[in-house]
Amino acid sequence: MRRPAASNRLLVMTTNRGRARVWLLRYLPLEVCGTIAALLGAWYAYEASGSLAIAALAGSLAESVGYYTLVVVRAVRGHAASARVLRVRGRDGRGRAALVTAGLTLRSVAVEFGPAEIVDSVLVRPALLWAASAALGAHPWAWLVGKLAADAVFYAIAIVSFELGRRVILPAETGASAPAQSPASVDRPIARPLISGAPR
Repeated sequence: MRRPAASNRLLVMTTNRGRARVWLLRYLPLEVCGTIAALLGAWYAYEASGSLAIAALAGSLAESVGYYTLVVVRAVRGHAASARVLRVRGRDGRGRAALVTAGLTLRSVAVEFGPAEIVDSVLVRPALLWAASAALGAHPWAWLVGKLAADAVFYAIAIVSFELGRRVILPAETGASAPAQSPASVDRPIARPLISGAPR
């Protein structure tokens, strides 16, 4: 039985609203940290040098530090608590689990932010920060305008990367949320065959 057109539109709107909420919860805390760091970095650099170009570069670098500190901390915590890393820790110890966590973190950050960061840091953000400062003067509001313009480009690319790479970016099911085995399932080996090369 086909859904009425109105129901289809409602389903699409609900799905889009859910995605927008995921993006907001994922990126807003990063954005707050990055914005504060960018404004402080640009302001201090301008006060020290008197150069708009140096202030623009300093604001861009400071934003990256503030932004990616939280990105990495969040990714490390998520992957470290994943079922995959917990299995490695139980089998091979903490050292091996730390290496796996680092590898998963590096991969997820590169997939989600790599393409956006290349375009943003190399070209878009420094140019827009400088242009806004030149047009509006050496003032924090000018850098904020340039930053927000650059963000539109950055997030357009980052969101596409996130949606296409969810399986690589998001941590596997955490040990806490993984379904617990009942005694009956442990007693029946056929329920989870231990075949060499099979997924663990």
